[in-house]
Amino acid sequence: MLTRLILISCGLGAAVWSYSRWRQAIQAAMFLLLVEGAIRKWLLPGAQDIVYFAKDLLLLGAYAGWLAASGHRSLPRLPALKAALLVSALYGLAEIFNPRLPNPLVGVFGFKAYFWYIPLLFVLPDVFPDDGALARFLKRYVLTAIPIGLLAIAQFFAPASSPINTYARAAEDIGYVSTFGSSSFVRVTATFSYITGYSSYLFAAIILLLGILATVQWRFRRNLQLYVALGMTVLGILLTGSRGPLILLAAAFPFYWWLAVARERGAGATFSRLVLAVGLVLLLISYAASDAVDAYLGRAAGGAADISSRLLSPFVEPFATFPAAGLEGYGIGATHQTAAALAKDRIPYSWLEGAGVEGEPGRIMLELGLPGFLVFYFIRLYLALFALRQARALRTLFHRAIATAAFLFFFAQIPGSIVFDVTTDVYYWFFAGLLLTVMVLDRVALPASQPAVAPPAARRRPAAVPARVRLLDASR
Repeated sequence: MLTRLILISCGLGAAVWSYSRWRQAIQAAMFLLLVEGAIRKWLLPGAQDIVYFAKDLLLLGAYAGWLAASGHRSLPRLPALKAALLVSALYGLAEIFNPRLPNPLVGVFGFKAYFWYIPLLFVLPDVFPDDGALARFLKRYVLTAIPIGLLAIAQFFAPASSPINTYARAAEDIGYVSTFGSSSFVRVTATFSYITGYSSYLFAAIILLLGILATVQWRFRRNLQLYVALGMTVLGILLTGSRGPLILLAAAFPFYWWLAVARERGAGATFSRLVLAVGLVLLLISYAASDAVDAYLGRAAGGAADISSRLLSPFVEPFATFPAAGLEGYGIGATHQTAAALAKDRIPYSWLEGAGVEGEPGRIMLELGLPGFLVFYFIRLYLALFALRQARALRTLFHRAIATAAFLFFFAQIPGSIVFDVTTDVYYWFFAGLLLTVMVLDRVALPASQPAVAPPAARRRPAAVPARVRLLDASR
């Protein structure tokens, strides 16, 4: 009990600190996301719930500090997006009191799952004053894939009973660790609480890496660390055994080639370097980590029969669950993983009347009904299309590359889990904030005399980024 009180006091102190240092607090929360699971699993297993909310307290103080600050940058107007977010928030508040919920507390936590990280969209453009600050943060962030990946390798070769192979769970839960079918190798979690969190991080990291490498046009000189991080993310995906990230990358790659390679100057040389780099990464992984490749391929082959159904289920489940959900649904948070713990007087999820589903689109339909479902998926589609437009319209290579990364992430998450997977939830709105950040920075990236909209010939092949804003050059 004393430990918990100390941690709560520290958390409240961190929230106060983040109020006055809100820019640093936003960045600290993003790094805390990477180690939160490790703290819950190994350092403070008896206070997992408090640690889980640590980043949220940091963000709460940062949001308040940002609101109290003056001199906010002028953001793009985005009336349709802002209206949809306002409508969804008001609708979500009303759903807290849905009579089908076991109690309003379930609705409160459900509301938090949907809306807590959305302010990143508006706060992030004020966190990074210039291109250099943003580029340095992004480079440091993706390089975390190297130490995290080394831990994942150690977990893969350690036995399932090893202390480093454990999940963050309640003390009374029976300990188990997922393995690759009949293989003794474990599916790793690295510094995250579960496999899902690590997979979500890896997908976000590889998308950011693709954007950064597009900025340097996949040049090898002075970018060795980025390629090591790229190899670690690909290897990490294999070690998790998750098929989803590779399927999503395969679907997103044609868009990446079109937006970040084919439309830029020197496209042929960039594409050649890209193919060579990816080929070398895959060759090294297949040679140095053959056990991981074999384990992954064995699991993928064993589950090949259900891939088509898994791919289609996000698009089919909402229609299947609409008759049970109706217009008002079962209430926000009704299917959330915390609902059972918040309604201990009820049989877990009995309030759903047997209407449970696995995928997020179906769960959102169950919770919010048809109106809420439509407005939330309007937001997802809007952000993806808006990012696509910015990836083509921004004036410098750095800004276009980050906008392309945002588009790839939004595109992949249209049927994804950005409500019920907290890691993806944070990254989704972080990418949204990144998109607005590069839009704001793009206004001052080139001389004011240069037109904001390039002539048609330039649009077909945008100008390369000027040397003075090649921010990821290691010589800086």
